[in-house]
Amino acid sequence: MIIIPAIDLYQKKVVRLTKGDKSNRKIYSRDPVSLAKKWQQEGADWIHLVDLSAAFSEGDNKEIIANIVSELSIPVEVGGGIRSLDRVKELISIGAERLILGTKAVDPGFLKKALKIGGSKIAAAVDEAKGKLAIKGWQKNTDLPIMQYLKYLKDQGVGWVIYTDISRDGTLEGFNLGRIKELSEASQFNLIFSGGVSSLEDIKKLKETAPEAAGVIVGKALYEQKFSLKEAIAC
Repeated sequence: MIIIPAIDLYQKKVVRLTKGDKSNRKIYSRDPVSLAKKWQQEGADWIHLVDLSAAFSEGDNKEIIANIVSELSIPVEVGGGIRSLDRVKELISIGAERLILGTKAVDPGFLKKALKIGGSKIAAAVDEAKGKLAIKGWQKNTDLPIMQYLKYLKDQGVGWVIYTDISRDGTLEGFNLGRIKELSEASQFNLIFSGGVSSLEDIKKLKETAPEAAGVIVGKALYEQKFSLKEAIAC
């Protein structure tokens, strides 16, 4: 299991939201490229980039994303507002190693075409709100149960899933370990978990609960200096 620092981009700044609410945001950096370099220097194996502007249909941060990818020697995964095949091609062309589809992954026709273009670079975001899938930058809740959605993704040939418990994202409340155990045991994906990491103990518990987890995304806890990236990697 690897530790993946998150860089959420909104209006060209690095921010963190609470429960996906853009009105409840805090700016942590006005220099995303330097921050990405910092995480690389501190030992990150991957960087998790989210274009919140694109997710909220308020423009995008594609120039910053391109700069980050070109400046780093470690792979970058990108999510947020990837809702066209042209965007899929564009992000792959600039060197993004993994693309995280959210809203459009629900569309089997789009997902099939994206997988044909990107193959194993295509991942799906599974964003949970009260047991159901949330889409459109977490602004819309669907009636689709998470387990049913995971089966659909598997049937479509998706290999990577990034799971987020929206109710805990940005709250520093820790994981719902019962839910994580259920997901880990039921799915056959490469699973990356995010949402709620508050301490090194949370990371240790996650590893114990889901030993097959491919990674954990850490955001606010790093920015609020609850622990360092080096400490997280060490544990």
